[in-house]
Formats: sequence, structure tokens, C-alpha cells
Amino acid sequence: MKTKKLQSILRGYFKSRSIIILITIAYTFIILFLLINRFLQYEVFYYDHGYTESAIYQASKFQMPLWDREGKAYAFVDHFYLSVLLLYSPFFWLFDSYLTSIIIFSILMGITPLIGYEIGVALKLKKFIIYSLLFAFMFFIGFQNTIIFFVKDVSSSVPFLMLLFLAFITRKRLLYFLLVFFTLGFRENLAIAIFSLGIYIFIFEKDWRKEGLYTALIGFFYALIVAKIIVPYFIFKSFGRHGSYMFQPDFGSSLTYFITAFFDTAQKRETIFVSFLNFGFLPLIHPLGWIMALQDFVQRFVLQGATPLRTGLNVYYSATLSVLFFVSSLLSFQKLQNKLGEKTKYIVAIFIVLTVIFLHRFVYHGPFGLIYNPDFLNITKNMTFMDEFVNEIPRSGKIMVQNNLAVRFTHDDYYILSSEDYFQKIRPDVIALDYRPGQNINNYWPMTEGKMKNLAYFIKNDSDYKLIFEEEYRYIFVKN
Repeated sequence: MKTKKLQSILRGYFKSRSIIILITIAYTFIILFLLINRFLQYEVFYYDHGYTESAIYQASKFQMPLWDREGKAYAFVDHFYLSVLLLYSPFFWLFDSYLTSIIIFSILMGITPLIGYEIGVALKLKKFIIYSLLFAFMFFIGFQNTIIFFVKDVSSSVPFLMLLFLAFITRKRLLYFLLVFFTLGFRENLAIAIFSLGIYIFIFEKDWRKEGLYTALIGFFYALIVAKIIVPYFIFKSFGRHGSYMFQPDFGSSLTYFITAFFDTAQKRETIFVSFLNFGFLPLIHPLGWIMALQDFVQRFVLQGATPLRTGLNVYYSATLSVLFFVSSLLSFQKLQNKLGEKTKYIVAIFIVLTVIFLHRFVYHGPFGLIYNPDFLNITKNMTFMDEFVNEIPRSGKIMVQNNLAVRFTHDDYYILSSEDYFQKIRPDVIALDYRPGQNINNYWPMTEGKMKNLAYFIKNDSDYKLIFEEEYRYIFVKN
């Protein structure tokens, strides 16, 4: 009887969710297709996918994760991401492959819209409103760039942050707090988002004030523990010296700086404007939206080093903002739906969809556009020469390789080719260089084409090494 009842429940669920399930499946396949091909094209890098994947792989072998940083150092010397290891490691027991984490990551990103849909249903919103905002979330340029950056700690938190909001909105208290702790474990600066959520709940959700207070306290103390105890401990264990959390916020600046730092570059202004525009400026209507926007932009623009990577829509820095703006947009529509006529609602929904299409297709040329680029698959087919090169690289002893090759050696004793001095310090058993002109400069970052060429000449004249592979711009050396 229980089995039949479960089957009946599942049939009813799939029948009522057929459209969003099809969207979820299609979206997942888009991400899988994109990321697997990018991997095969050698367009994924050690910084940051490779060292995250390496830590996961080591954890799956019940080893303390290490990564190459001034020699081997503990993986937690900059961020503490225990949840990443707990989430991905078990899959390596079943599938020991460099693609394992990429496939799981793609599935996690792909199912996030389904969770978002359930939030919209819980808020009793019209289906066309939910779908328009899901479209805004799925194709937001900040989220597309998060996905194309591959497996990263904060990126992996996205589906769980979305699920956390579902638990909050449906008042599933136990699930909510379990997700609070698990989400914090992806990256310590999520503690600021959790703290801010707690403040919002305490002020605006009167039936959950106690839960809001607990949430804020958990976020506050978690941030302190990680920044003041856990990360400094691993720095000391790695380097034998006392060190502080490298992303310490700077509260010493003047109030004038604090305010102007939000808008003092064109890139910051663009990030703020486009993020709100993508969601039809709806996050501005609900207090959750402006509280969450404030904490996100304060972190990226004011309190920490405001580099172009951090302040822009590229890389992965809009990962959590994508979820926060989506949820606050749903809440804004819930607030407005009895005040707006049906025609106005359709106009807003259509405006959002058209805006997202315009931003993706004509302004930013989002990464998902590679899917319908006829040359995309041809690039994959033409990369067999790189596979042949990698297969020539011996996998015994210390292996030194560059940024884009290292993701193929993260299960070995690898070292990153970063300078001639570092080569001299490590004196690896194997070193491979590929400085073909015209390739992505990230392929050999932090080296340059010129430095790679000089290093190849230097090693050729080093009596401790012999050349086992040579092609105009590609070399493999091994120790005698």
C-alpha cells in the first residue's frame, strides 16, 4: 500500500510539474554540453576549478586536501569549504574521473530552477510570472559566468541557498537550519548573507523572529570562528608562520569613502544597474532585495579589495546574488500582485524576458551562446593534438604543468608552472610547456608566452633534464 501511495504521489507531482521538469532537464543538458566541451577544449583552468577539484579528490581518498601554493599547503589557507568536500567526494567512490565533479556540478546547477519554481508555487504566484523570473535567473549574465567558471566553492552553494529559501518560505524549521549550516560550509563569506537574512527575518517576519535571531547569530559567529581561528590555524600549519584571513574587511576608511566606493568606477555602476535591470528592478520593491543587495555589494565593492574581477559580472562573484535577486523578485511580485492588473503583470513579465534576451544576445554575448555557435563542436574535434600531447607527459614523480594542463593532473603530484624561480625551487621530475602563439593567455597564467619561451631555453641547457618531446612551441622534459 505504501509503495502504491508513493507511486501515486510521484505521478501526481510529475504530472503537475511536467513543464518545469522538461525545462530543468533541458537546462541541465545545456550546462553539461557546454562544460564538457569546454573541458575537452582545454578551456578550464587550475585557478580555480583545478585546485577545488583536487581538494575534493584528496578528500574522497580520506586525505587532508593540499594544493600548490608556495609548495604544498593546506587547501583551507584562504577559504574554508568543508561542504564542497562533503558534497562531491562520495561521487569519486563511484566514478574516478576528471569529469566527475563537472558532471555533478552541472546537475546541481541544472536542478536549481526546479527549486526556484517550488518557491514561486509556495508563494501562490501566477505561472507566467514564475517562468519569466526563472528565465531571468537562468540566463542572467552573472549566473552564466558563474557556470562557465566550473566547480567553485561559492558556485556550488547555489542550489542549497535556493533550497534554504524554500525551507524558509514554507516554514520547514528543521530543514531550514540544517541548510543554514550546510550553506555556510561552502564559503565563509556566505555568513554575511546568512547574517543579513537573519536580520531581515527578525525585522520583517514577525512569526519567525526567534529563528531570525538564531540565523543572524549563527552567521556572525561562524564568520568569526573561520576568519579568526580556522583559517589562521591552517596558515600556520602550512607555512610555519602566523597569518590572518586574507579577505579581512577594512572598516578603517571614512564614511565618505564607504558611500562613494559603491559607485566610484563605471564597472561597479554597470554591475549594479544590470543586476537590477535583469530582474526588472523588482528586488528594489521588497526589503529582502535591498538588504541582500547591500550586503553583496558592500562585500565586493567596499570591504574587500575591489578588483575588476570582483566588481564585475564576469567570473563567479554574482553566484549568490542571482539567487537572492530571484527570490526577492518573487516576493516583490507577491506583494504587488493584488495591486496590479492582469495586463500590467503580463507587460512586466514580457519586459523581463525581452530584457534578458537583449542583455544575453546583444550586450554581453553570454557563454550559453556557444551552444548555437556552429564552430563550437569543431573546436572540440580539433583539440585531439592536445590530448596526444597530454598522453605523452609521464605521470610519475613531481609533475610541473601550466594552468590549463594542470586540471588533467590534479590526481597526481602536481605543481603549477608559475616562474623560473619556482621551477628551480621544486626541480620537478617532469615539466611540460605549451606556449603556442594565439592561445588564451589564461592557459599559462601566471606565466607569459615570453617567460615560457625563456624557461624552455633554460631547461634545454640544464644537464639534469632531457627532452622527450619537442614540437615548435611544445616541450616535455624529464629528470635524468
